[in-house]
Amino acid sequence: MYSIKSISVLTGLGVETLRAWERRYQVIAPRREAGGHRTYSQQDLEKLTLLANLTRQGHAISKVSGLDIEQLQKLANGAEEQVEHKNQFSEQIVEALLHYRIDRCEQLLKRALISSEPLIYVRDILAPALVHVGQLWHEGKINIAQEHIFSASVKRILLSMVNNVHNLSANRASMLFATPSGEPHEFGLLMSSLLAAEQQYNCYYLGADVPAFDIVEATKKLEVNIVVLSLLKSPSDPETMIQLNAVMEALSQTEVTIWLAGRGVSCWLSQKPMVPSNCDLIADFDDFHNKALQWRHIN
Repeated sequence: MYSIKSISVLTGLGVETLRAWERRYQVIAPRREAGGHRTYSQQDLEKLTLLANLTRQGHAISKVSGLDIEQLQKLANGAEEQVEHKNQFSEQIVEALLHYRIDRCEQLLKRALISSEPLIYVRDILAPALVHVGQLWHEGKINIAQEHIFSASVKRILLSMVNNVHNLSANRASMLFATPSGEPHEFGLLMSSLLAAEQQYNCYYLGADVPAFDIVEATKKLEVNIVVLSLLKSPSDPETMIQLNAVMEALSQTEVTIWLAGRGVSCWLSQKPMVPSNCDLIADFDDFHNKALQWRHIN
């Protein structure tokens, strides 16, 4: 038998997520010990592991919670084949760009977005394509014009989709997305905003290279719940570190939660003896997706 903490470690699901899934979707019915503590069987662990993997691949827990282990396994096997197909789609997008087929490139991007869950689109199609394009540019195989055209297409499509997915509502939790001054990379933010919009968060997108004062003022004026900051440059510019610390200090006495993501976070961590209590680190898009889901369930 397993404790809830052991299940959390083995599946990568937060304790609150496990409780929420049990309460809202009845995915499993763990036994209760005399003291009220939950205990889980090997079969419970197997089912929760499958559910965790499928939700990371973009399946909504509400759609898969009622399936048994055999059905979940079949779905998981199909999902692996789907990921391979999505990777091929990414290669087609890059191939179109190499031949200046911008119309074809945008067509593929839009088609993939329509046919995929947002998490799969972000993780398995768009992110690999962005990395591939960046590598081609560094290798001199595409020019800066092609790279800029592709970047503009991606930004236009993502912002359009975020705006179409949701309407702002006072009854919803909200996220603000920005990078501090000196940090120009914003695609991680853009893709995260799509994931947040799909989960019905209000999304306020400030973009890249925003001064700390403006981030803080917007956060307070808009009454934002979560501020998502991205740091991709590693090491980050000294000014970026100053600006990030200013945001942290200004929001330290508020109820605002700060999520930090990107390679540059390790540089900031090396200068801090401990992470502030209102700050959480985001490992990747799966982690962002799951934390957004968990935050909404417990707040």
